[in-house]
Amino acid sequence: MKDVHILNAVAVAIAYLVSSISVPYWIARRAGVDLQATGARKLGGSNLWRTVGPIAGLVGGLLDAAKGVVAVLGAMAAGLGTGTALACGVAAVAGQMWPVFHRFDGGRANATGWGFALAADPPAAVAMAIPVLAAAGLRLVTGRRASRIVPVGNLASFAVWPAVIWEQQGTTPAVIAGVAVFALILLRRLTADLRDDLATGASAARVLWNRAMFDRTELQERGVVPL
Repeated sequence: MKDVHILNAVAVAIAYLVSSISVPYWIARRAGVDLQATGARKLGGSNLWRTVGPIAGLVGGLLDAAKGVVAVLGAMAAGLGTGTALACGVAAVAGQMWPVFHRFDGGRANATGWGFALAADPPAAVAMAIPVLAAAGLRLVTGRRASRIVPVGNLASFAVWPAVIWEQQGTTPAVIAGVAVFALILLRRLTADLRDDLATGASAARVLWNRAMFDRTELQERGVVPL
């Protein structure tokens, strides 16, 4: 039994470490761009898209999503059980957000979280896509006027996934893992470079609201840092 627990812990640690390798960061570096000092200063596919180009951004985003998929399916293929597979998926999301190889300052892990959800429960992931697609469609139709709606749709998607599973199956390990991922997504939004925002003298309530709902820092709100 002790050996099983050790094996499970090793699998979760590996999932975290592998996800700590920021693919967008290295793609950008090959193009001579430091994502942590350019654009929105985020290690994610969206910042890579804006600063390097659409193809690079799409590749980086898909590979980030693959981290969540591989973490879950890899653990299942290794026969580690559903609970460990879900824990590996959550660890992959955490690794994308707080990567040990990038001074614990990573991306928002939306793509990795979606990959985790798709691998863990595909039907719930279909429902999860509804707020994301609705927000993206509204943004496409109205342009920058709806720039805030996309982060809202992204956040809502991570609430929908465990809610759908809970409604159908009750409280399961997948629901608990989904709530954990939602909490991590929200925590990362709230805390990433928070000190810089508070140093502006802006209302803490305004700073936290914009971060939680719109994934927008005070520096972005003021135009100091691009969206």
